[in-house]
Amino acid sequence: MTKINNPKELLKLIKMLSPQALPRLEYISQEDLSLTNVHDNGIHENVAITSDMRYPHPESLPQGAENAHGEIEMIGEVEATHWYVDADGITWHFVTTGNPENEPFVMVHGFPESWYTFHNQMRDLSDQFYCIAVDTLGNGQSDKRLELDYRYSAIAASLGSLLDTIGVDRFNLGGHDRGSVISDHLLNVEGMEQRVMRYVRMQQSANEPHGDPKPPHKLFSASWFPNLMKWTGFPRLAYAASMYRVKDISPEVLRRLDYEIKYKGIAEASPRQFDHTSLEQELEDRHNFLFAKMSMPVLFLQGKNDPGQHPEEYENTPDFVANGRVQFIDGNHFFQLGAPEAATQAMREFLSKPLS
Repeated sequence: MTKINNPKELLKLIKMLSPQALPRLEYISQEDLSLTNVHDNGIHENVAITSDMRYPHPESLPQGAENAHGEIEMIGEVEATHWYVDADGITWHFVTTGNPENEPFVMVHGFPESWYTFHNQMRDLSDQFYCIAVDTLGNGQSDKRLELDYRYSAIAASLGSLLDTIGVDRFNLGGHDRGSVISDHLLNVEGMEQRVMRYVRMQQSANEPHGDPKPPHKLFSASWFPNLMKWTGFPRLAYAASMYRVKDISPEVLRRLDYEIKYKGIAEASPRQFDHTSLEQELEDRHNFLFAKMSMPVLFLQGKNDPGQHPEEYENTPDFVANGRVQFIDGNHFFQLGAPEAATQAMREFLSKPLS
């Protein structure tokens, strides 16, 4: 865990979270008067449980877990099922929608997020795909033990073990933000390059360095950062009023996004992913070996209004990935939330193209 007193890094964080618009009154609640809203409410009781118990119940559930194994949650009119599965000693939480006989579409979220960042796509793509949205290690209701290996390559290897355990062979892959870094490394896990049919790579730098403003990753690994993550205003301020805000986000979705990163243990575990990485190292890894693993069709899907990832940075990206192409959504960093129809349509069109 890093101690950071660099004024430039602090300024990055302040700029990132500073309101660029006044939050709507409906976004503000009495809860905001408290310093923290971390919760640990125990496993849900008296809830609907699926009759198709396709994955066995693990011996124990991770710290902070609240959904029951096999619990059904409705996303609109679509049933979403919560699962916990042990893979090589690590317990993952993930949510599925759709028919297990359909092509799988595995979705990997970024920071600070959970499976729920893809809830629109989980609902709308469930007619065609078996959608699997994971909580990555240290996040949501997955394993948060601090002794786990939080390097992206290790998280990717563990994700590969999860897919093996639940019987997913060939699949489509989607990653957003930090989830794209994990997904990049998943392609480098032995045998995975051949198993990934198509890759939707969202909101992450590619062949060029990350533009300005850059995210303050050094601060994310600072010893005091977990206290900020526990604050009632984090991450709601970012979603509702910062330069990364989601236009017209509903109060219900905003509350759920906040709830998803306030499970007990996340504030301590999730920032550990930043202990062993840097934007410079990630760029070097892509050029040294990760681009070479992107042999499947790849859609670089970007929000054209992202403050730090600018369209011109992707002009030459297809030169580095033979089957890659770039597409821009009229949206911000979290376009899967702010422009869900356009994002889902782009994914469906790409994922529906026959493989040559």
